[in-house]
Amino acid sequence: MKERIHMKMQIKEENRETYGKIVRLVLIALLITGTILTLLLGSYKYYRDVVIKSEQKDILNLVTTVSSQLEVYFKETDQYLLEILREPEFQEEFALVAKGEMDNIKLMELIHRTRGDEYMSLELIDEKGDILKAYTNNPQYVYRSGQDIEQAVKTRADVYYVDAKSDRSINIIHPVKSNGKMIGFVRLKVDAEYIYEIYLADYKSNQKGYISVKDANGILLLHPSKEDLGQNVVEARKNQYPNYDWSELEKVVEKQKNREAGIEIYHSIWPGEHLRVQKISAFTPCTIGDTFLIINLSLDYEETITNLEGIRNVTILISILLVVAFIIMIGYIYAVEIKKNKLTMEARYLNELNEKNALLMHQSRFAAMGEMLATIAHQLKQPLNALKISLYNIEDYHVLQESDEIYLKKLLASNHKFIDKMASTIDDFKFFFKPQDHNTAFNLYEAILFAIELNVARINYLEIEVDVTGDKDLQIKGESNVFSQVVLNLINNSIDVLKDKEKDRKIEISIEEKEEEISIIVTDNGGGVKGEMLEKMFEPYATTKGDQGTGLGLYISKNILREKFRGDLWLENINDGVKVQIILPKGGQYGHRK
Repeated sequence: MKERIHMKMQIKEENRETYGKIVRLVLIALLITGTILTLLLGSYKYYRDVVIKSEQKDILNLVTTVSSQLEVYFKETDQYLLEILREPEFQEEFALVAKGEMDNIKLMELIHRTRGDEYMSLELIDEKGDILKAYTNNPQYVYRSGQDIEQAVKTRADVYYVDAKSDRSINIIHPVKSNGKMIGFVRLKVDAEYIYEIYLADYKSNQKGYISVKDANGILLLHPSKEDLGQNVVEARKNQYPNYDWSELEKVVEKQKNREAGIEIYHSIWPGEHLRVQKISAFTPCTIGDTFLIINLSLDYEETITNLEGIRNVTILISILLVVAFIIMIGYIYAVEIKKNKLTMEARYLNELNEKNALLMHQSRFAAMGEMLATIAHQLKQPLNALKISLYNIEDYHVLQESDEIYLKKLLASNHKFIDKMASTIDDFKFFFKPQDHNTAFNLYEAILFAIELNVARINYLEIEVDVTGDKDLQIKGESNVFSQVVLNLINNSIDVLKDKEKDRKIEISIEEKEEEISIIVTDNGGGVKGEMLEKMFEPYATTKGDQGTGLGLYISKNILREKFRGDLWLENINDGVKVQIILPKGGQYGHRK
């Protein structure tokens, strides 16, 4: 029998050692597998990020280069036009054309012959905005004054305008002056299609990538699909695909309209495919006078990282295998390790909670000490003043050499009374903060009266009627001054709300012994607590007193009752105030009489 018992003990011991070895092996395998998986995923992510960042940098450089080229083109074109307008010969001929004495200007004719393919038209306009002469290769040309002409006539200054809706041109308007007097305008309308073919069409970063151009308001000026030209790009997409979320595109266009340059990844639609995909978009402004174009290069995100698909698939497969291995290993140790962690966390939580409560108790103790010092100062002030007056009377008795010994004895007796009163007040303070034996029985009724006495000055000053009823002989074991602190907190709360009440201020305290518990109820008629605060009153730092309160009174009181007396504290609104109930369970330390 003994051998069998010894054998079972050995088996248990061996099993324990085996389990320890298995756990160690599982941890080692888990560490190795996790390291491999981390390296694989990290390498793939790093390589993917490098590819994406490199591509983003390249397309941003590309779109910046395109923008710079266009800015140089428009600046040179504008400068060339201004140089011609400054020529006296041109000014004289323009004045003759404006008067109807001449049909053509040689310099304008020269520009039209040499650079006519770039321009939709080169127009001579009088100072009222009416056309004088147009140089154009378009047989269907029709003069449109438009907002740019209206602005030029109104301001009589240079105007740079992008016409994205009607002629789809970039317009440059300069006033013409002769002898210091303005006699009209010249408007050069650069063909947007020419700009696209010469400067933009050949730029592609991958199979689907393309460049588009918008004006400063987000209206499409140039786009390979051409179907949305002249429309706000966000509104066009919403009209075409109303069920999609276009918030990403809206944010990108807002940045572009704010003249920002950068790169964004967002969801959109490829022209003609009607498929929602991710795009990489690089954008930058292209300045033309006092306005600008938005140059935008879009790429397919998936196409950009297509070379990484093989690496990605292998990484996913290895990851799946490693995850399966994790599940098998973790399933074996789950029950033990999870339970252990749970117990550890609960123990840590309880330690932190105890430390927090100890700190709050310490804070509450100092808050109570502050209130007590204020009360003592108030209670000592009256007997000190009376003592001072009595001493003046004794001084007068001596100076005047009076002989009424009965009167002198009364003065001395009153002095002794005042001194005794002050000593009693100081003893009360010492008693309130003196450590006590928690196994000592104390009288509940007397502990409540003591708490009231500590606040008697405020109670009398506010003319508050305090009524204590119930069993006057009921005793419990514990620290009476700690219990008095709870009652003092409740009375202080009632006094604070009653000071705003004009009259009929009342605090009622009742003590009742029931079959299984002792109930102490404190009520006041101060109006109650607002609904949204009522549920938070037992949380730390929750207060209805603003900067005047710490928000710890009720929280600490509830914890004192639970930890020191195994009791509880409840609060509810009644008709004209608040009802606070202290519950002390009977049995054990509780409920015995003198």
